[in-house]
Amino acid sequence: MKRNTLTAAILAGVTGVAGMVNVSHAVNLNPDGLGQVLLYPFYTTRGGNDTLISVVNTTTEAKAVKVRFIEALNSREVLDFNLYLSPFDVWTAALTLNEATGGGRMVTADRSCTVPYFVGEGGGVGIQEFLPFQYTGDNFDAGPQTLERTASGYIEFIEMGSIPDASVFFDAIKHVNGTPRSGGPFGAPCDVIVGAWLTGGTWDTNAQAGLADATGGLFGTGSIVNVEDGTLLSYDATAIDAFWAVGQIEHTNPGFITPNLNSTTNTMSNVFSNGQVVTDTWDLGVQAVNATITFDQLMNEYNVNPALAARSEWVVTFPTKGFHTDLAFGGNYVGLTGDPVPPFTDVWTFFSDFSLSPACESMDIDFWDREERTQQQGLIVSPPPPVQGFQLCREANVIRFSSDASLPASTEILKEPQRSSSALTYTNFGLPSGFNAGWLQFNFGNVPSSAGGGERFAVSQDGTAYFGLPVIGFWAQRFTNGLLTTDAGDNVLANYAGSYDHKGSRRITQLQPQ
Repeated sequence: MKRNTLTAAILAGVTGVAGMVNVSHAVNLNPDGLGQVLLYPFYTTRGGNDTLISVVNTTTEAKAVKVRFIEALNSREVLDFNLYLSPFDVWTAALTLNEATGGGRMVTADRSCTVPYFVGEGGGVGIQEFLPFQYTGDNFDAGPQTLERTASGYIEFIEMGSIPDASVFFDAIKHVNGTPRSGGPFGAPCDVIVGAWLTGGTWDTNAQAGLADATGGLFGTGSIVNVEDGTLLSYDATAIDAFWAVGQIEHTNPGFITPNLNSTTNTMSNVFSNGQVVTDTWDLGVQAVNATITFDQLMNEYNVNPALAARSEWVVTFPTKGFHTDLAFGGNYVGLTGDPVPPFTDVWTFFSDFSLSPACESMDIDFWDREERTQQQGLIVSPPPPVQGFQLCREANVIRFSSDASLPASTEILKEPQRSSSALTYTNFGLPSGFNAGWLQFNFGNVPSSAGGGERFAVSQDGTAYFGLPVIGFWAQRFTNGLLTTDAGDNVLANYAGSYDHKGSRRITQLQPQ
């Protein structure tokens, strides 16, 4: 572990102090929201919800980007393709429900180049269904097998490389009067880009031709809209910068499910903690990504005040969990022994009878109301009764807060359903009487005694322990006033909603040598 105070790091960037070049090329969480990798913590197409997404290229270069939609239960891909952004371009899409199949799908009218090109000749609207092939058939993981599983999850955008103006593909991607140029044999927008991937095409022969290093500068947003409820929840994508090692370009066929968050050879991380920049080196690229988003404690508010018809739900997403826990066919597990790769403590697998054993993480929780009250247990005799630890078993978890004993078929805001497997349904957090509003803290760094006890951490190559779990997400809040009558006598739906990023604290410690 190398520690640099923030002042030293800034001065080093100005004066070129030896050794700081490596620091600047370490994987890091960009607080300004720009990066080479964007992580969107949740999408949903359930219960009348649609999810709108956008990605913006703020640079003068064109970009080759892998777009990946991932289902919520076990991080299996449901749609991957290549996106090519021109300089200063914005690409948008909506995720909606296919009511006939129960699955999600992507709808876009954006003319930026994709391969395949969804908008098609003559413009219009392109529709692409989400696909089950990474969790069915040869990739069977014992989870639900229907398309319904694709209706919620999270999203990755990974820049594969930049396309400078000297590249033969730059002009084919750049827009003219709002549409990418044709220039190819079919006279259609993006046909040069699509043709480069056809058999014998330039990129089919050499996928890196005309590309340069990824330079970042991407940002993105997501919005969950429910027209019937009259609500909108918005969030910024989490931006990871310096993801790729210098000189590494991973431009792949649109039919490939790589690159992913473990594809980088850059195994150095930079983390800002307690006024210092902490630099460490890891065995795997995904572990460097983990370091940037690992929190010992995760915090946010809740409000279920019945006088406001208030509802609160949290999204808690572990975007790298599958690399550490998924032992089923087709998974991205990176371990060697079949044990969970730290900091995770359980694995997703199934038994010979095909029954599922999901990867569940037990954790302690502390919570308060707005007047500093917390739930206290009185003194008891021993032995104590068994305690059921709080668990999160999914990759993208929806936690419903409630002050009553009801368990609806789906959550009120994000509409996440109950399932036959209690480990894969939404998580319900029952609040004590009188706790209508306050805040809650997940203690990710400690494993409860009811689950074996101990501490949860990952260790870098030089013995630095990062306590907690790699996590992103937000608090979704809704208030309902029903119908209000305007001065003109019209009835107006009066629902209000908002979303707020989680907060967290880090615990990074140099372990003592044995």
